[in-house]
Amino acid sequence: MLRWLLDPVRRTPVVVTSALLTLLLTVLIVNLFQPVDAAHAERTTAAGASSTSTVSVRRFPKAHHPSKSASSSSATKNQTKQQKPDPIATSAHPVDWLKPSQQVDYPDPAAHPGLSLEVSLQDQRVYVRDGSELLYTMYASTGMDDSTPRGSFRIQNERGDHFYNPGEGMGARYYTSFLNHGVFLFHSVPTDSKGGYIKEEADMLGIRPGSHGCIRLTVPDARWIMQSVPAGTPVLIK
Repeated sequence: MLRWLLDPVRRTPVVVTSALLTLLLTVLIVNLFQPVDAAHAERTTAAGASSTSTVSVRRFPKAHHPSKSASSSSATKNQTKQQKPDPIATSAHPVDWLKPSQQVDYPDPAAHPGLSLEVSLQDQRVYVRDGSELLYTMYASTGMDDSTPRGSFRIQNERGDHFYNPGEGMGARYYTSFLNHGVFLFHSVPTDSKGGYIKEEADMLGIRPGSHGCIRLTVPDARWIMQSVPAGTPVLIK
């Protein structure tokens, strides 16, 4: 047997047969695994295509900015009707006391037979009214330490362009008496002995009390009362 295997002539069919078997085995293995790889590749390709398709058609919703609803607008209108605010702004900052409190014309007393002046110590305001109708609102600064009297009074005849009180070291312009004939007055923000306005005193207007009992006003407001509001006009301080 060994001699037969060592014989080159006799060994040739065996080598050929082995080579054929090896080739057949290789083809078989390739045929077995190739469908699996093809199927896997097909699934991978399909998945990739599906993913690409999903991304390409995806749409994000646009941002939505809703406008005010009708109910909200209606509620705002109702609130505005129920609350009638002070026509002039409420502020902790100094007002311009060289200008009128409001950018509207002063009322004509002749056109308002029920004209009255209402002073609010809490609001630091003077409300010009005709009956229950509010005509004009003025910034004010009343007396410190509750020195402005409360009650019902009337505008008196004593009035003038300016005064100066040496005892207090200050005066004012455009004064009009409402009690004790020249003691309690409506007048402008204070002036010094030379007639110049005292800024640190004037800056209290509309914010807090600063006088010794009189009612301080902007310069134009005080001038309007002095020139236009007749004697006998009711004054209510509360």
